[in-house]
Amino acid sequence: MEIHKPNPIHNFREFLKEVGIIVLGVLIALGAEQTVEALHWRAKVHEAEQAMRIELRDDDGPQAFTRAAIEVCLDHQLDTIQAAVEGGRDRRAIAALADAYTPPTRTWDAEAWRTAIASDAASHTSADRMVTWSKPYRLLPVLEATNLAENSERIELQPTRRAGGPLSGAEQDRMLSAVARLREANHMMAGWSRATLLGLSRNKIAVARDNQARILAGFRNRYGSCVVAPSFSGVDPTDQLRDAAGARPATSLSR
Repeated sequence: MEIHKPNPIHNFREFLKEVGIIVLGVLIALGAEQTVEALHWRAKVHEAEQAMRIELRDDDGPQAFTRAAIEVCLDHQLDTIQAAVEGGRDRRAIAALADAYTPPTRTWDAEAWRTAIASDAASHTSADRMVTWSKPYRLLPVLEATNLAENSERIELQPTRRAGGPLSGAEQDRMLSAVARLREANHMMAGWSRATLLGLSRNKIAVARDNQARILAGFRNRYGSCVVAPSFSGVDPTDQLRDAAGARPATSLSR
């Protein structure tokens, strides 16, 4: 195989030409490497955003939609329980009302967000974009903690005994306190859920209409016309985030 030897350099102009060719080659190589790197991170960011979009649209979003939609219904149930306790109804009737109070208890997932942060995709996304993505996710931990505390608090709605007869004074006080705490939890869950849904909309995400219709129909079969589609009127995500950051530990609610 014939090997072509480089031509000898006869003058300074030819020297500059050779240097220029070398520099141009290096720049082309660096540019190609940077282009490949940029395309790699663009794909990683797109993948991370798509995962968050699916998680919020199909998991956390429908849960938030549900809690905002049934807020009034749960309030009505608590009103009924409170009236029964204060009216001295038989403990068996009150126990039945307490048994029927079953707000949904769910996990509020943020796996896609945590994966995006761990993959360093965040460092390749603009600060404004990351703030927008973070808003719904920052509310999920307090929603989950309050939801779990709310489920535990339902135990306090139960009479000490299920035999017939009036409640004791201690039972009445305990159950009325539980009603007040559960009412506060219901309002917090609904408010933070509406803010979460608004956070989704800022990321151009919405719970699918057929999913919304299924949720509304299912809970209307259970609760009736008090189930309404959530409204964003008066919802300020910044205020909700501030309230969530300063919220009391949800495990104790208002105790």
